[in-house]
Amino acid sequence: MPLNPPSADNYTIGKGRLSAAEFSGGSPSSYVDLGNAPSVEIELTVERLPHYSSRSGMKTKDKNPIITTEYVVTFVLDEFATINIQKFLMATHSGGIINMFGNVEGEFALRFVEDNPAGDNRIWHFWRGTLAPNGAMQLIGDEWRQMSFRFEGLADVANHPTQQYAIASLSSSSSRSSSSSSSSSSSLSAA
Repeated sequence: MPLNPPSADNYTIGKGRLSAAEFSGGSPSSYVDLGNAPSVEIELTVERLPHYSSRSGMKTKDKNPIITTEYVVTFVLDEFATINIQKFLMATHSGGIINMFGNVEGEFALRFVEDNPAGDNRIWHFWRGTLAPNGAMQLIGDEWRQMSFRFEGLADVANHPTQQYAIASLSSSSSRSSSSSSSSSSSLSAA
């Protein structure tokens, strides 16, 4: 169970397994392990629309409501399995042929299961989003080849009306888990 700061037990070294599923018909299909992912990152964006009073003298900001919430998950894969190449090329696959841009409108769900050598483990569910390459893929080089992806989150109002984007919950295999950890979860919701 997470401890309140300050505690050295809260320090975490991040490791884990990333899986993806096609999102169709209102829910994800079965998740497929994407293999080794040397990097998985999430970035949240909040856009506000400030309002300024012009009643006298200098304008003063008197309201700053949130008008947009978004998130992006970027990740890198280094296992060049057909399923990963297919996702990078936004392709379809049939009979050993990968058809680039054959699935540009596809939507996916992501799941990241932490397995940290230090710190608590969480399971991250990113309900729905679009997946695209996040930069170039090197075809010739002197380093291990990698593919970088960008997953742009979409709200899943139909299936998760109160947690529309994503959740992160404490895993029962957490390094400091207890029988009460199943009732303790932290939500990641930008809705």
